Amino acid sequence: MAGEQDVWADDFMGRKPSCDFLTKYLSANEHVKVLNVNSPWGSGKTFFLERWKAELSKKHVCVLFNAWETDYSAEPLLALVTCIEQQTKDKLDITATEAGRRAVDVSAGILKKAMPLIAKGLVRKYVGVDLDELIGEGSGDDAADSASDLVTSLIKDQAKTTRQVEDFKAAVVERLTSAAANNGLEKPAFIFIDELDRCRPTYAIELLERIKHFFELDGCRFIIASDSKQLAHSIRAVYGQGFSSEQYLNRFFDAEFNLDNSDIFSLVQSSLPEVSSVKLDVNITGVVGRSFFADVEVVDAKKHTLTTMLTGFTENQLILVGLCKYFKVELRELSNYIKQIKSAADTIGGEVHFFWLAYLVFFKASKAEEYQGLKLPDKWRAAVTSYDQSRGSMVTFSFTAELSSISEIALFYLTILNSDTQELRALSSQVPAWRSNVYYSLINGDAIPRLRKYRDIVELAHRLS
Repeated sequence: MAGEQDVWADDFMGRKPSCDFLTKYLSANEHVKVLNVNSPWGSGKTFFLERWKAELSKKHVCVLFNAWETDYSAEPLLALVTCIEQQTKDKLDITATEAGRRAVDVSAGILKKAMPLIAKGLVRKYVGVDLDELIGEGSGDDAADSASDLVTSLIKDQAKTTRQVEDFKAAVVERLTSAAANNGLEKPAFIFIDELDRCRPTYAIELLERIKHFFELDGCRFIIASDSKQLAHSIRAVYGQGFSSEQYLNRFFDAEFNLDNSDIFSLVQSSLPEVSSVKLDVNITGVVGRSFFADVEVVDAKKHTLTTMLTGFTENQLILVGLCKYFKVELRELSNYIKQIKSAADTIGGEVHFFWLAYLVFFKASKAEEYQGLKLPDKWRAAVTSYDQSRGSMVTFSFTAELSSISEIALFYLTILNSDTQELRALSSQVPAWRSNVYYSLINGDAIPRLRKYRDIVELAHRLS
């Protein structure tokens, strides 16, 4: 329907089926209270959580908490509790407005139950109200003085704080139940935690501990987006390199779901603007009409050969997909690289050598030491080969009569750039397939000097973010 279409209109990575699957999984498995959506930084976790929340909000109470925006605070429980309070307010509640916040009743709700954990001075940052204005002048001093001790005791010595913990949990359940009833929504409630892997290590660990100790509740599910590898690294930074951080993380997550970013074809097709280019004549589909190549040996696509049957897919788009896979680029980086490629192409003007331009943009952004060797006469070949063997993924393109890798195409461009007049003439007898397109587009006029300027223009474009 219209609302649903709006939620997933820009879902070029096909995330909606994952959302539907996980919703049913969490609803059918009540023991799964905390789900970790695992994927590297910049790979689309925020997009997924925001769209999933928008979808679930049609039937369930949903809260979205950005952990990174609050990791400057000393106590993550304060930020999380306040986020839940604010996002579950009845729209008709006077305190849902900025002016109405000064009428907050701290004698009720989860904020009251969390008061021993709230240090004076931080309340204003989150709810726009000073603690003294809420509970009386001087009353906040005791809370501020005892906050850190109480947080520690609640976690380390729960035997002495059972009542406080149970009261707090009951207040959370009451808040979420009331929000559902007031808005005609169903159980369970869903609380989404985003950007955890960008937080300070200690803050990330403390937030996970708070969730584990205070929020394992019936009718409540947590979805935490994180890079498990980065989280494990953060934990080791705190507890030492010999610490079994992966096993430690298993304490906090009941299940883990990995986002699949292997198919970026639709995203690239929707994101890359048209760039006038010299064609390499890549066989995009990999399909060969053998009757037209009776006198030519045809080489079939292999596992590492990029092809697609998507209608309207262009050579430039396929090259971009190949470079993403070769340089192991995440989705967030891709958007910036496209911006750099387009700005550089506009500066160059006319038909550009798209592969060479995009290759330089990706190589520059990789921060690999080998990139500097591209401009040195005695190091360019070793630079390409070294990166290819140590860090590059195997990617080839189909040219019907042969399969060519990214490093092979890059080396041909560099061969032309580093050849003198006599060597260029000699190359004319060694330019089969796609090489002839590149060669004959460069041997006349100022084409090669223009190609040499690509690197300087890429250096400028790299400053864009």
